[in-house]
Amino acid sequence: MSQLAHPAVFVPHESRTFNIAPALVIAALSFNLVLSFVNASVFRVNASYVIGVELVILGIAGLMVASRSENFYFLALAVLAWLGFAMVVRSSFDPKVVRDAFIPIIFFMLGRHFGSLPSADRLVTICVLIVAAGALFEWGFLDTYLKYFDVLGYYQAKGTIDATLGSDGPGLFVSGTRFEGRTLLPFLGEHRVSSVFLEPVSLGNFGAIAFAWVLLRDRSRPLALVLKTLMIAAVLVLGDARFGLYLCVVVALVYAAAPFVRPTMIFVLPFLAIIALLIYAGQMIDVPWDNTITGRFLLSGQLMSKLDLTQALGLKTIAVDFDDSGYSYILSQFGLFGAAMLWAIYVYGCPAETMQSWRFKLFTCMYLILLFSISTSSVTIKTGALLWYLAGCAAQGWRPAPTWTESTPHKTPG
Repeated sequence: MSQLAHPAVFVPHESRTFNIAPALVIAALSFNLVLSFVNASVFRVNASYVIGVELVILGIAGLMVASRSENFYFLALAVLAWLGFAMVVRSSFDPKVVRDAFIPIIFFMLGRHFGSLPSADRLVTICVLIVAAGALFEWGFLDTYLKYFDVLGYYQAKGTIDATLGSDGPGLFVSGTRFEGRTLLPFLGEHRVSSVFLEPVSLGNFGAIAFAWVLLRDRSRPLALVLKTLMIAAVLVLGDARFGLYLCVVVALVYAAAPFVRPTMIFVLPFLAIIALLIYAGQMIDVPWDNTITGRFLLSGQLMSKLDLTQALGLKTIAVDFDDSGYSYILSQFGLFGAAMLWAIYVYGCPAETMQSWRFKLFTCMYLILLFSISTSSVTIKTGALLWYLAGCAAQGWRPAPTWTESTPHKTPG
């Protein structure tokens, strides 16, 4: 992990006259909106177009990273060897699993080698403006938005939604309408905006990621902090992204607790979360899940309980849809040992010597731990590219965390 941690191997950021890395993150954020416009106004698209665009973005980013980091080759080979072994044993090859594994690796190293804190600040500002503009346009001019972007038609065209099924709203994605009533400002109605993401779950995840970066970096610029926070809050409210709002509260708590947290504490948390979800589901056997947060935890635990030992080790297939249980998906596809290996690489291998870098590293970990408890939405490139690029930009120094004396509040500069 030497090149991952050693700052001397990187070309000084300010010496670069042109850097397409932030453009790749913006492309990952918004390409589905572009394809939905093409599908509605130019020609019909299908799943191969979506896969092709993702491959182009990942391919360009991967080539950039490969030109700078020897560690990329070692890590890529280790991941491919384990996934290849697991897929051969369970006689099932799924390229999506490989993609999901490489999004964090490639975009973290892209930020680490081609990003900087000031450029990440600009990137987050641009992304917030894009998402806020899209959300306001969708909210204020829904008919026009659907005319040019036809969300439901796009998801049907790429095979995500059965083409024979109708919409549960006016041409929106299946979760674009909250029929049971809003949680955030109910008087706004049932419509949940999705902006450039076309579905509101990713909108909520984006809001949490953007807020985490803004709170980290703009505390010394009160006006910028207030304006960006207001835009993020507006987006979360319009999307009725209640979990995204909860994550924003978690951000503040994590940043406050950061001086007292050590890497090993974070490493064990997802395993404790898995145990807690299984115990919760075991105690609520005859209770049906609902669309509340506790109901989603219950569903996640129920799905995870369907795994036997070999399936949890990633060595045997299981015909269950794990979209509502990230831990079940990770265990069934990566296996317990593969998932633990990747988690350990980030927790113990990602440098975070300053309190600022340590705080964002902790946020990234808590974001994944909590989201895996209710969904697989954290693995999508739409928000994953931004999260891991920022994580790479924030990574500083050699060590995985500040030392205890350096992490006390009165001795830490940021």
